[in-house]
Order: sequence, then C-alpha cells, then structure tokens
Amino acid sequence: MSTAALYFLPTTSADTSPLPDLIDRLATQYDPFILPRWSLRHRLFRSTPVPRPADNDVPAIPARHLQILSLPDHPNDSFVVITQASGPASSTTVPAADIISLPAGQSTDDFTQLLVSRLGLLWQQRQSAAVIDGLAYEVGDLRVKFGELRQGVGGAQLVRGVVVEVSHRFKNGGDEDMGETQDMITAFWDELGVNGAREYKGDGEKRVEDGFEVVRLWSELLMLKG
Repeated sequence: MSTAALYFLPTTSADTSPLPDLIDRLATQYDPFILPRWSLRHRLFRSTPVPRPADNDVPAIPARHLQILSLPDHPNDSFVVITQASGPASSTTVPAADIISLPAGQSTDDFTQLLVSRLGLLWQQRQSAAVIDGLAYEVGDLRVKFGELRQGVGGAQLVRGVVVEVSHRFKNGGDEDMGETQDMITAFWDELGVNGAREYKGDGEKRVEDGFEVVRLWSELLMLKG
C-alpha cells in the first residue's frame, strides 16, 4: 500500500521548462538514487450533452468525464475513471470517482476502440496526454518522479508543464500512520523550495485500495483545468 502527492508546474513559455531547476534542487539538497525511467499515457472523453427538456423545472443532466490512464507502477493494468464534470480551475479537491482496472494491452485498446467507433455519440474525445521518458529517483523512504506532460498527438504535441509524483510505500503490512506519511511528503516538497505548483493530495485520514488513490490524483491533475 502506498500514498502520494502530485504537483503540476505549468510552463510559462514554449522555450522554458521547470524541469532542469527541479533536478538541480534535488541533486543539491539530497543524494538521490537513480531509478528506471517511466512513462504515462492518458485519454480524456466527455459525455455528450443531453438536450434540456422544455420544462425548465427539470434539472439538466450533469456532464461526466471518462478517462483511460496507464501508470508506471502498474504495468499490467490500465485504469478507467468516470467522474462528474464540475469544479473551478483553481480547485484541487479530488472528486468522487468510479474506477475499474483493465488488463494493459489489447483489452485496453479494444475498450478505447469501442468508445470511439461504437459509443462516439455518447462520449466525445477531448484530449490525449503523455509523459515519455520521465525521470525517477529514490530519496530515503520516498520515490520521486519528474516528467514533462505533453498534450496532443504526433508532431502537434504541446508541453503543458512538469508533473511531479512524490510517493511512499508502507512497510510492515501498512502499519504506518497515513497522516504522518503525508506530512513527510509535504515537508520534502517544502524543502525543495518550489513555488507556484498546483498540489493534489489524498485523504490522510483513511486508506485507499492500493493504486486507486494515485489513480484518483492523476485523473484530477490530467483534467488540465485552467
């Protein structure tokens, strides 16, 4: 079982990236152990708007988002996340989500093809994003991943910013305190001295099925609000 926090640093221009500064800060303040590189892939769909009845007393049906997400710590699975579309751009509260896992590979490809070819009237594809060849390090009991988040496909990809995942995997059957672990992650990030990041954190008071907490956090970050 593990817990994590995510951070997103938007790029300020097409020619600058916060990534070199982040790596320099980590190397200066710690003695990180280099881990294998990682990648992430994400596709976002939005439910087709339902025409509102002429009777204004009938509330509109809220839109929903469907996301297909692959994560480096779960190479054998992809995740499908369905959430209600809501919340302002400044919000970092992770909404309730329905999450299922699919075997990575052909099963995920078949599901995506089903959405596009058979259910296109119900779900409209909005965007795709990826992290390719991200950097990963071990710092004490923490694992830290950095990567440039690219939106789009092929040569039309746009770097939206840098994503950072700081995670801690519980030992001894998960007897450690969730709140204390989140405090450890927060202290690490504060010591790096990075400003201007959007933060996404789990609930430090309860345990979530392994992997699903991180899936919820990534699904919220990858909405790329604002």
